[in-house]
Amino acid sequence: MSGNMWAVTGVGGVAPEAGAEDDDWFDHRARLGPRGYKYLPAAAQYLLAAARDAVADGGTTDAVPADRRGAALALNGGFAELFDTMDRQIALESGAAGLSPATAPYFAVSLLGSRLTAELGLKAFALTLASPKVAALEAVEAGGRALAAGRCDTLLVGAAEHRLPKNPAGDGEQGAVALALEPRAAAEARGARIRGTVAARSLFVPPGRELPAGLVPDAVCRLLSDLDTTVEVHHVLDDSPFASGLAAAVDRVAGATGDVTPAGAGCLAAAQALARLLTGPPGTRLLTVATREGHAALALVRTRPDPYRNSETSHTSQKRGTL
Repeated sequence: MSGNMWAVTGVGGVAPEAGAEDDDWFDHRARLGPRGYKYLPAAAQYLLAAARDAVADGGTTDAVPADRRGAALALNGGFAELFDTMDRQIALESGAAGLSPATAPYFAVSLLGSRLTAELGLKAFALTLASPKVAALEAVEAGGRALAAGRCDTLLVGAAEHRLPKNPAGDGEQGAVALALEPRAAAEARGARIRGTVAARSLFVPPGRELPAGLVPDAVCRLLSDLDTTVEVHHVLDDSPFASGLAAAVDRVAGATGDVTPAGAGCLAAAQALARLLTGPPGTRLLTVATREGHAALALVRTRPDPYRNSETSHTSQKRGTL
């Protein structure tokens, strides 16, 4: 699997500063433009801003035709507030006729990236994943399969959340992360700076069942199959026995004890952890995400002291969002 790692040529993100109140931290007029974005759901606004940052960071999407550009996106409860408003409108107020024509099209999570795909011309496909907490890594996995199968030549992976209900595992999440992926050979051919490489694999164990003995070793060994270096381990976990048991199994196979970041209410914590690893110090790292619902995902990230670069034709890094 590590031989099938994908080059990450752009990383972008938006997130509120500590202590930010409500939506005051994000001004869609300043970040996206003065007109045309007011009625986009907040999660879609965040995602579009993060994607623009990823493109500015070097993840050029127009290096290939529009029908060769794909999108794999992730969301858990980022539309929850919008859906609650629609439900109240239909059930308790003026019925479906009272829904706003500007927001009614966003009745499904699969429409998260509709404006994004239109603006960036991502016409190969647009896939939205919503598995609890692991959706961002599943987007990397599913998008990587599409790249390997030749369904696209470049891929935008994104994750966004907005005002998820608070839960014991973490506070509600707001913000977005976007990554631009492509085959390493293609990135090198166009002289792109490569921040690092990534591959992902997901697992599922039905709730109430024990973790199969060989499941984690097989998944980890597939990711680490041809590595001859020390792997640093990181976990994003909720407080369930399944998550802690899976993390312990990963630690045993990888031969390292991973640090733990509490999972939030949605999939953003894992996406932010992945972005930090791609933009942080050089090394080889294994990121694990697991949740009480029985979902788990692993991502292998490799970075170097200096980003992979063709010195004569490399792209210059521009503005990056807050991760």
